[in-house]
Formats: sequence, structure tokens, C-alpha cells
Amino acid sequence: MGFIRMGNNSEDNNPSQKQKSNTTTQKDPTQIQNFSDVFKISSELLAKTQEGLAAVEELKGTMDQIAAAAEESAGAAEESLSAVTEIKQNSKYLEKDAEEIIILAQRLEEILTIASENIEESSIGMRKTSDTAVKIAKKGEELFEASKNITDAVNLITKLAKKTSLLALNAAIEAARAEEKGKSFTVMASEIRSMASKSSNYAQKIKEIVSIIQNKIQNIKEAILKIKTDMEKAADDASVVSDKMKNIVTLMEKYIESIENLLRIINKVVIEVEILHQGSETIAAAAEESASAVAEVANTIGMQVQAFSQSEEAAKMLKNLASKIDSSQNSSIATELAAASEELASSIEELEQSMQQVVEALEQIEQAAEIQKNDSTKNEEVAEKCVEYIHQARDIVRKMAEDINSINKEFNEIFHLLKELKVLAGENSKLAESKKIDLNFVKSKINSLNNTIRKIELAIVQVAALSINGAVEAIRIGELGSGFSEVSNDIRDLAVTSEENLDKVVEIIDKVQEENDIILVEINNIVLTQERENEKLQKLEYELKRNKENIENVKEKVDKFLTSVEEMSTALEQSKIAAQQIKEAAELSFQNATQSKEAANIILGITKDMKFYINRLSELAANLV
Repeated sequence: MGFIRMGNNSEDNNPSQKQKSNTTTQKDPTQIQNFSDVFKISSELLAKTQEGLAAVEELKGTMDQIAAAAEESAGAAEESLSAVTEIKQNSKYLEKDAEEIIILAQRLEEILTIASENIEESSIGMRKTSDTAVKIAKKGEELFEASKNITDAVNLITKLAKKTSLLALNAAIEAARAEEKGKSFTVMASEIRSMASKSSNYAQKIKEIVSIIQNKIQNIKEAILKIKTDMEKAADDASVVSDKMKNIVTLMEKYIESIENLLRIINKVVIEVEILHQGSETIAAAAEESASAVAEVANTIGMQVQAFSQSEEAAKMLKNLASKIDSSQNSSIATELAAASEELASSIEELEQSMQQVVEALEQIEQAAEIQKNDSTKNEEVAEKCVEYIHQARDIVRKMAEDINSINKEFNEIFHLLKELKVLAGENSKLAESKKIDLNFVKSKINSLNNTIRKIELAIVQVAALSINGAVEAIRIGELGSGFSEVSNDIRDLAVTSEENLDKVVEIIDKVQEENDIILVEINNIVLTQERENEKLQKLEYELKRNKENIENVKEKVDKFLTSVEEMSTALEQSKIAAQQIKEAAELSFQNATQSKEAANIILGITKDMKFYINRLSELAANLV
């Protein structure tokens, strides 16, 4: 911008002009009026210039403050943008973590559902085993009672053997009475006594075997009853485990609903944070642009201060020239005044144009500040919404953390119960396996019984045959054999009775054999069932161990997620405060821009007044030349 440089041209320094002035002897009234107007207008011009300088200096101070505030606001907006960018990234991570948690939880729910079904099946299987054990115990009781019947029948056979031995003794006595003719009777009586003695010994052996069988059966029955009691407890424990598993599955279903709800909220947070980020980008860009514009305006106004200062000096010089115009030297002074006025008019023209640009720039800054204010208001609302959503998410995650701890505690109880159940089932399997061995032992003893029964049967047949031979021999020898004939008939009757009782024993033994085989089959079924259940429990324990690890993983992820959510909550709270501060700064910037624009318009008006005065002064000066 060009400004005039004025020398000290006055009538004292221009002798020729002074001489000319001295030759003037008469004043023109019009010229006198022009002299007066020139001085008056130059005075007005100086006053306006000084007013403009004061105003522009004040505006410069204001603009310097606004520029500093704008720079600070731009820095804050950039810092806020950086924070929101980090929040945006973290919100994406949260979204991903929530998706991972829901996948883990869904997988865990599926596994727990299957595990619950398996343990329920095991409970049903154990209940069936318990029912089977009741039936076996009943069969064992029947087997025990049947074995007692064997003992009763064998006792009767023993009695009959003793009677047979007594009758054989009587037969020997009768044989001695018959002397020479009774020798054959003596041999037969001896044989009968021998067979009776063998039958008695065999019967005693049967009683011993039956006693062993009874002891085994009693042990088996007691073991089966223990298995029944244990299986009932195991079934009850399995039912408890199953109920707890179902409860966990229900909790997991609710848990998944919470996670899905959480994911929906996190999705909202992501969307709102994206809007917040876009708004922050816009605000940061606008703040930077506004700061640059304000700095440029402040710089321009600084130059205008210098221009107004130079204009003030020029106006003072013009006033000084105007004060020296008189009738004798007005021509040269008027010429100088006209030239100086023209140069100052050019400077004022440039000053007016520059101020007009400042006003326009301030209008744009004002508009930008209003936009920034609106964007900041919107960002504040978005930040508020984000904070609301993240608080909802935080509350859900806190509840999730409590729930997963409850699930973990419940799961640990299930795991403990399952281990106890597995131990109990294993013990029952071993016990059932050992009773299976006992039943096979009973079976072998029943075979021994049958062998012994066959020996008794053979002895009875031999006794019956000897008695028949004795009766025939008694008939042959006539009167002397009558006593032996009677004894032989009695022995034969005892043999028949013994054989009948022996048939009963055989029937009972067959029944015992059949019952023992049935029990053996049932015990074998229990063993096989328990082996299957044990395999299931083993597999279930392995699965639950894995599930326990999965629950721990979910718990760990939820704890980390809660920390992240709380950190984001803090960050969003700070972002909300930052948005409020930026909004307040934007409102202040808008007010400052408005006030500065008003001040610039006033200064612009002053430059227009200055322009009017300088143009008028130029006209008057030209008229005086």
C-alpha cells in the first residue's frame, strides 16, 4: 500500500511566494470562504483519521486475542480429533471382542446342552441299573431261600441214610440168626451200611457246599443292595448335575441374549463414534482454516494500523498546510495541498478496499464460527449419546461379569460332583465285576452239587438193588429169611423215599442253577452298562474340563472387555467435555467475529468518511490553485 511522504513546504521557505503574497493588496471573498473550508475539512479529516487509527488499533488487539484463541481452539480440536480417532479404533476392537465373546458363549452353550443331555441319559441309565439291582437282590433272596430248601431236603436224605444204616444193622442181626444160610444177608447188610454211610457223607458234603453257596449268595445280595443304594445316590447326584447343567444352559441362553444386546449397543456406539469422528474431522479442519483466516485478518489489520498511522501523519501535514493558506501565498500552498491530498486519497482508497476485504473475511469467519458452533453442538449431542450407550454397555458387561462368575462357581460344583460320581461309578463297576466272579464260583459249586447228587443217587440205587436181592434171598431160604425179608422191604422203601427227596433236591438245584444264571446275566448287564456309563462319564469329564477352560476364557475376555468399556466410557466422557468446550469456544469465536465485524464496519465507515473528506479537500485545493 502506497503512502505519501510530505516535506515541510511552507511560505517561510518559499521567498518568491512570500514576495507575491506581499504584493497582493485585495482579498477575494470566495477565496476567503475556501480557505476556511479547507482548514475545516482538513481538521475533520485528521479527526476521522485519528478515530480510525484508535479503532483499528483496538481491533488489532482484539484480533490478536482472537487469533491466539483460534490457534488454541484449533489445537484443542485437533487433540479432540486424535482422541476420537483412538475411540473409533477402540470401538471397532470392542465390536470385534463382543463378536468373539458371543461365538465362544454360543459354542459353550451347545457343548453344555449336549453335556446336559448326556448326564441326563447317565442318570436314567443309573436309575435303571438301580432298578436292575433291586431285581437281582430279589432274585438273590429267592436263590438263598432255594439253597435253604436244598439243605432241608439233604437233611432228610441224611436222616433216611441213618435209618437205612440202622435197618442194615438189623439185617445183619437177622443174617446172624440164620447162621450158615444168612451169610449172603451179612454181605448185603454190610454193603447197604456202606452205601448208607457214603450217602450220609455225600449229604454232608452237599450241606457244606450249600453253606458256601449261601455265604456267597448272601455276600452277592449285600453287594447288589450296596450297588442299588450307590446307584440310587449316583442317579440322584447325576440328576442334580443334570439340573445344574440345565440351569447353566438357561443362564448361558440369557447370557447370550445379554451379549447380543451388548453387541447391538456396541454397534450403535460404533455408528455414533463414526459420526462423532466425522464431526471432529470437520470441526478440526474448520478450526484450522478459521485459525489461518483469523491470523491472516489479524496480520492485515496490523498493516492497517500502520496505514492509519501514516494517514494520520499525512492528515496532520495537510491540516498544517491548510492553516498556512492566505491571500498572498495561497497558490503554491494550494498546489502542494492538492498534490498531497491526491496522494492521500489514493492511500485512503486502498485502505477502504482493504477494510472492505477485512469485513468480508470477518463475515466468512463469523459464518465459519456459526457452522463450527452448530457442528460442535451436534458433536456434543453425539458424544452424549455415545456416553449413554457406553454406560448401558458398561452396566451390561458388569452384569455379565457377575453372571459368568456365578456360572463358573456353579460349573466348579458340577465338576466336583461329576468327579465324585465317576469314582462311585468306578467302585460299583469293580464291585459288580467281583460279584460276577462270585456267581461263577457259585455256578462251579452247583456243578459240584450235581456231581455229588449223582453219587448219592448211585448209592441209593445200589441200596435199592441190594434190598431187592435181600428180599429174593429171604424168600429162597424160607422161614429163616422172614426177618431179613421184612428189613429188606423197609430198606427198599427208604431208598424209594430217598430217591424221591433226591429228585426234589435236583429240581431245587436246577432252579438254583437257573436263578444263578439269570443273576449272572443281570450282573453282566450291570457291568456292561456301568462300563458304558463310565466311558460316558470319562468323556463328559473331559468335555467339562474343556468347558471349564472355555468358561475361564469367556470370563477373562469379559473382564478385559469391562476394562476396555470403562476406559472408553472415560474417554467418551472426556470427549463430551471436549465437545462442550469446543462448542463454548465456537460460540465465543462467533461472538468475537460478530463484534469484530461490527468494529470493522465502523472502521470501514470511517475510511469512507475519510475518503469523502480527502476528495472534498482535493477539490477545494484544486480550486485554490
